[in-house]
Amino acid sequence: MSKPLSSTSTRERGTDKFPACTSLLPVPPWSSLVIVMVAKPWYHAVVAGLRKLRDIKDRGADKFESLEGLMSFSMGSGPNGSTVSHLMCGNVSNTKSCSGRGVNVCTKCRLVKYCSEKCKMQHWSKHRSHCTHQYLSEKWQPSWVTEGRDPIFSYVSDSMTLYRPTFDFWGDIPAMDCLQLDTNEGMDEYDPLDDLKLCFAASGGFRTLIRTVNSLPSDYAGYCDILLNDINPVLLNRSLVILFILLSSGPSLEEAAEFSAHLMYSAALPGAGAEYVKRCVDFIYGAGGEFEADLSFQRCLDTRGEGKVYSVQPSTGIKRLLEMCHSRYPLSDALKSMKDITLASDHLDLREKCFAALHPSHRMAFQRFRETGVLAPFSHNIANFTEPNRLLFSPHGAWLVPEDANPLFGWDVSDVKYSGIKHGASPEDILGCLFFHVKNELREFAKRVRELRIDIHVTSFDAGLLAKGISVGALPAFQDASFDRIVTSNLIDTVGLRACLSDWGPLLNRENKCASILMQTKAWQTHHPHPAAATQWGPHAMKVLMEKSNQIPGLEVKMKTVFAQGLRSPALFRIFDSLDAFYDNESVFQEYLNDQDADRSAAAFNLQLRTTHRVHPKRLGIPLNAPRWQKLPDLSSDEFYDLFTIGGANLPMRFLEFESNGLRSTSDPDYRLCI
Repeated sequence: MSKPLSSTSTRERGTDKFPACTSLLPVPPWSSLVIVMVAKPWYHAVVAGLRKLRDIKDRGADKFESLEGLMSFSMGSGPNGSTVSHLMCGNVSNTKSCSGRGVNVCTKCRLVKYCSEKCKMQHWSKHRSHCTHQYLSEKWQPSWVTEGRDPIFSYVSDSMTLYRPTFDFWGDIPAMDCLQLDTNEGMDEYDPLDDLKLCFAASGGFRTLIRTVNSLPSDYAGYCDILLNDINPVLLNRSLVILFILLSSGPSLEEAAEFSAHLMYSAALPGAGAEYVKRCVDFIYGAGGEFEADLSFQRCLDTRGEGKVYSVQPSTGIKRLLEMCHSRYPLSDALKSMKDITLASDHLDLREKCFAALHPSHRMAFQRFRETGVLAPFSHNIANFTEPNRLLFSPHGAWLVPEDANPLFGWDVSDVKYSGIKHGASPEDILGCLFFHVKNELREFAKRVRELRIDIHVTSFDAGLLAKGISVGALPAFQDASFDRIVTSNLIDTVGLRACLSDWGPLLNRENKCASILMQTKAWQTHHPHPAAATQWGPHAMKVLMEKSNQIPGLEVKMKTVFAQGLRSPALFRIFDSLDAFYDNESVFQEYLNDQDADRSAAAFNLQLRTTHRVHPKRLGIPLNAPRWQKLPDLSSDEFYDLFTIGGANLPMRFLEFESNGLRSTSDPDYRLCI
């Protein structure tokens, strides 16, 4: 559907100050250049696509999607670089794979599905080692229990491992929709949405950006300008490369989304995909880029739609990523570096402490991921993943992902399971479910960027300096210095509450009564003298727990086996790790806010702290629409497992929302600074 031109068109917003946008593929896809780039696999993919087109009668969206699908660059996860839209039969080997759908699950491990009983029998010799693995046993115990020793949970290792550089590529908080239109601007269904300006001041990645864009109405007719900033140039430029590959013309939406999912989470890539990354990096940072007199790097890149991707950053920031992408180490060296971390013997007790809390099938799924490094269904054939993902390794091939990083921590696990089931994966194959979920999210995001009017501005500056630059009109698209949402992530933990409000408060859109500044803090307890419930772990805490359990009829019997192993009990570790979920830290957090002088700091910039949140709950595990008196999560055992155990949600983390002053009355008898 065609959309009327907005009064704030792209040209009027000053984008002429950027270099002219150009496409990665300025020539038609059937030209000799592209045929040379992708060679024989591309030819076979096009022929297969043409045969499929004969079954399409209309000339609508399905026809367009199918024509786009002809642009196969052989970067998919399937055989010959094809994409994977459903769970495939688990009967695979290094030389061939069954092309059928996986429908019949292995009843023992529930991690693999086959198209027939015949394939299941043929594959048993290969599947046996996984299906009979000790991690799949309900009776499995960590090594420190079976060996009768005390566990070692500290990171004892050689200096090279101890001090290796790492980057928080995957995040540890589920992606959120920072608009929540149903409780904000979208409450009046008869009032069309205005143009939106969103700021992610310390992004660390783009998962929340994706979740937010995917939550926009499909018929949104306004302009959406998004500022994505991170002071870390490696994190920022990794995001820029992935965004360009996902959003630029070339591969189909399906192929670009699937490959981008691997760029985010997989240690290895298909060979054709690795070559494509190199070409994209050369295009983004090569001769087409413009280096200004102040040594800043500026770039304007086309997307599949009307919007653009812009980048402005110090030119020195791109050096490290270029070194990473132009490195020459082989996959074998990269995987060895990865396994030295993910399978390190020094960290065995830490890994098994985490595994002890998981369902048996999930233990096996995570072990498989630590061994292969590829995000894919458990039984997927990864023989064509022949090149390292250089976005996750140093220029010398060192693994840059933290030892305790988990790709599942960045997404809602219930949504992940639902996506997996839709594509044929079982919930037990949790990382296979995550593969389909991330791909779905990326594909929907790219589709919306193609169909809506969205500009993304990627910068790498100190958040405080960036705010000051925006205030004086340094970024043309944001020269009105007026954002509808400002997501500061955990900046409050590094610069303090008042500094955050001082920097970003003046940039809030005061004409939008729903505009807000969103903050989160997990270090508030370290800045405050009151310890968290979980930090009180020790013999005394165990004694108190035993005494309390004995006072509850029937519970002392259930806890008897837990206490029998003393401080070595894996179940006891799980209990203490979960205590914060049942600890009402409201009054302690209120004291922290008082120490931060939150009310006066906010008032100094004509802001106030929301007593009722409208974007994100005040702590994880509590619904946004929960009654005001609910202070603790009220979850079923399955919900608790999904959110905290396997989802890794940070129990003590707190969230804050600030809005323009005067939107509520402090004379309200129910008013408190934070409830």
